Amino acid sequence: MKSNFLTLILFLFVLLFIPAHAQRTEDKKSNAAAPVDSNEELRRAVESSGGSETQMIANLEGYLKSYPKSSRREEIEGEIYRLSVKMRDRNRAIIYAEKLIANDAENIEALTNVVDMLRERRAEGDLRKALNYADQLVNQVETVLARNIKPKRLSLAQWLDRKERGLASVYLLRGRVYADLNNNEKARPDLLKSYDSARLAGTAVSLGEIAEKSKNTDQAIDYYVQGFVIALNTDEELDLKSLRKKLGDLYSKKNGSESGLGDRILKAHDEFVKEREDRLAKLAPPDINAGVSDPFKFSLTKLDASTLAMENLRGKVIVINFWATWCGPCLVELPLFEKTISKYKNEKDVAFLAISSDEDRDLVQPYLKEHKFNLPVVYADNIDTIFGINSYPTTLIIDRKGEVSYRLAGYNTRQDYVEMLSEQIEAAKKK
Repeated sequence: MKSNFLTLILFLFVLLFIPAHAQRTEDKKSNAAAPVDSNEELRRAVESSGGSETQMIANLEGYLKSYPKSSRREEIEGEIYRLSVKMRDRNRAIIYAEKLIANDAENIEALTNVVDMLRERRAEGDLRKALNYADQLVNQVETVLARNIKPKRLSLAQWLDRKERGLASVYLLRGRVYADLNNNEKARPDLLKSYDSARLAGTAVSLGEIAEKSKNTDQAIDYYVQGFVIALNTDEELDLKSLRKKLGDLYSKKNGSESGLGDRILKAHDEFVKEREDRLAKLAPPDINAGVSDPFKFSLTKLDASTLAMENLRGKVIVINFWATWCGPCLVELPLFEKTISKYKNEKDVAFLAISSDEDRDLVQPYLKEHKFNLPVVYADNIDTIFGINSYPTTLIIDRKGEVSYRLAGYNTRQDYVEMLSEQIEAAKKK
């Protein structure tokens, strides 16, 4: 209850201390019409709820009734929607989800939830409304993904995987709505698009149900087997007990018993696991340092794909700069790191490494070429995890004993980086 109340107080803070322009304008008018908002009334609405989410909803709805032209209406309605979803107040959540979508047609989270909730409620006209929102959802997701703006922190394979799973989810949702409306001619193409994009257990089961209704027993059994196996090997929520019974009953009806079903499930399981392992191998390069915790036992991949054994640097002062192509401050600091390297180029007992933490390694060499960097670059290969690197750039100095003698997280604009780093290197050399 205490955490809920703190959340509500935070919501109040956002509303009261980031006021809309319309409210500021109203405050300047001394003898104008009734105000569109009241900070005092809104504060009372939040505080008098006493941390009760039910009372909070009632109070906020009461506030909007008293101030129907509130400049904060959209934020307040968003909070009521969030609380309604959390409390599983489906009818109210649907009402406010529709209000959010009316204000923002690109609200993918609200679109997804309202389709699910309308399918669950199934009042008169709900499924038709769900289909309209599902069409809107598919269009929005397709538009977003068509822009093909890959986040720099993701590799191309990771980005493609997210796109495929996103498309699979929305096609599955719309396909289910068509199936709810008994329009299998429209449902099946959407479900097949979903299944082609990503192997989801829910999609396989939905395809199995359509096949069963069409009296295509063999195809239904195959899809149910796939759905069962996928659910066993992923975190996708599915009623496995119910699906297993449905599968067993259908298989026995077709073949007289369950003889051979276990082998079929096992074969499908092995095939799915291999397919998933192949997919995961593309999403992340092999961990060449799996199980290693000593930094000096690590091997780091160089730009030319050869490896650097950290063991070969033992006994030296090692100066490391952790950086990434997507890091703005890194672009400022790397030239200074390069200057420091040049300063110590004749000292064999001091080694430098510019360790890239980029997930997409294909970005690194073009970046270095574009900025004309001549740096001893290697890829992190998880050594950044060992050192607990969570901000970029980060500079580390490891002394001759193998201990971290200096650490600087972030780029400090108030100091001379080359001078500071040189002082720390000299101090490490004396240890």
